[in-house]
Parts: sequence; structure tokens; C-alpha cells
Amino acid sequence: MARYDIKHKTTYRYAFPVNVSHHSARLQPLSDDRQSCESFQLNISPSSVDLIERIDYFGNTMQMFSVQELHESLEVESRSKVIVTAEALDLSSLDLSCAFCSEAINNFRFPDNIDAKQFVYATDTTQPTDEVEAFARRFVQPEAPIGKALSDMLDAFATEFTFDPTATEVSTPITQVLEQRKGVCQDFAHLMISALRSQGLAARYVSGYILTEPPEGQERLEGADASHAWLSVYVPKEGWIDVDPTNRLVCGDQHIRVSVGRDYFDVSMLKGAVTGGGEQKLSVEVTVRPVD
Repeated sequence: MARYDIKHKTTYRYAFPVNVSHHSARLQPLSDDRQSCESFQLNISPSSVDLIERIDYFGNTMQMFSVQELHESLEVESRSKVIVTAEALDLSSLDLSCAFCSEAINNFRFPDNIDAKQFVYATDTTQPTDEVEAFARRFVQPEAPIGKALSDMLDAFATEFTFDPTATEVSTPITQVLEQRKGVCQDFAHLMISALRSQGLAARYVSGYILTEPPEGQERLEGADASHAWLSVYVPKEGWIDVDPTNRLVCGDQHIRVSVGRDYFDVSMLKGAVTGGGEQKLSVEVTVRPVD
């Protein structure tokens, strides 16, 4: 079990005044049987005229707000206190075959399987190609244990791919990520999701944070962390198993989940539309601090 204080500050600075802006934020960590969000605050400057909160289709908490006054900058800061009780599962214990996991999703006698079925279908961002399917078949064989398939695929990301924040953008297709073997956590999550779905397995995108350690002998720097992305794979009788291809990890209490969806565009932490403003500059500061 681990406790965290999390601060996430996003600042937009505009070249010209913005007349009005509308935004949606998914910044509040999830609360379920694996973690609990003890408190959450959302501070907006300039003050929001209208703010409403709702639960979206995937069960994520979302705040929607409008700023209806002239402003040359917008600051959105969230503060959360979270307890994570999740433990990393040993993938070798997952001995159900890949074929069984795929077929079980169509068994309507089990409601959890039916709910997972929606995460089998491709999205625009996770469309499989022949190359993606070939990559998937290296690991996902019908009689192979699902745990071994996931472990081998994580090994491939660790040994064959390079984390490179300059190699891709939000719109970079997964085919390019697979070809150049470079990208960031969002790219690797999308590619692994697409590969698993191409073989009939259910996988969903997870947005959140991961605890990072400062270099030995140095203090933890305020604002030096970042948001993170990984994925969950549905295994019948076990439920959703979180794995992190960027770090070759089965997720435990070092990962803090904020929201889940089909891909990044379902769970973007902050997005919106503005009237006016011209060119904008964006800065993001994240601090994930463990609490004894």
C-alpha cells in the first residue's frame, strides 16, 4: 500500500486575449477496489463562471468549466491525495490460454465479460494493420498462456523500442511507431492495445501517474514529474490487469490511475476550445510525492 500527494498544474499563455473558453478536465484519480482518492481540489484562474461535475461513460470523474471573461492566460491546478492498494501480479500465474480469454468475452453468462467486449474493437487511433497483427502474433498464440504472451510482449518493448519524446506527436500513427521503434508512453500503450485487440483480446487505455525516483543523493524536485499512460488487459476470472510497456512493469502501488477509456482521446486530462487567443504556449508541472 502507498499514499501519495499529487499536484498537477497546467498553464496556457495566449498571444492575444481570449474572449471565452470551454474546457473539460479528467484529473481526479479513480476510486475503486485498488485505490482510493481521499481528497481532490481543482483550482482555476481566472475563476470559472460555470463548473459542473459528472461521471463519464467509462466511470471517470470529469469537471467541465467555462471562463467567460477576457483572459491572457489560464491556470488549472489539481491537488489529490490517493491511497493505492494494488499489488503487482505475477504474470506467470495467468495460465488461461489466449484463445480461451478471447472466446470468453463472448460468453454472455458472465456480465464482466460482456462489459469487457467493448474494448476489443479498434478505434481510429488503434486500427490494426498487417504489420501490427504480425507483431501481435509473435506473442499471442491460441494455446499460449495469456500471462506468458503479455510477459513476452513487455520484453519486446523493453529490448526493441526506445523512449524518445522527440520521435512522435499526438497524431503519430502506430504504424510509424512500430516501424521506427521509437515513441513515448502514449505510443507504446496504443501499439500494445492495438496488437492485443487484433487477436480478439480486450485492452483499454489508462491515464495517470507513476512514482519516479530522483537521482541518488538529490531531493525530489517540485513539478519535475509527468503524467503517464499504460494499459489494462482483461483476463477472465482475474479481471483487468494493468501493464506498463514503457517501463516493462506489471503495475502495482507505484501507478496511480486517473481515468480509463478506449484510447488517449477518451481520457485526455485537459482539453477545450477558446475564442480568440492566437498562438498559445503550454506548460505542465506535475509533482507525485509519496507520503509516509
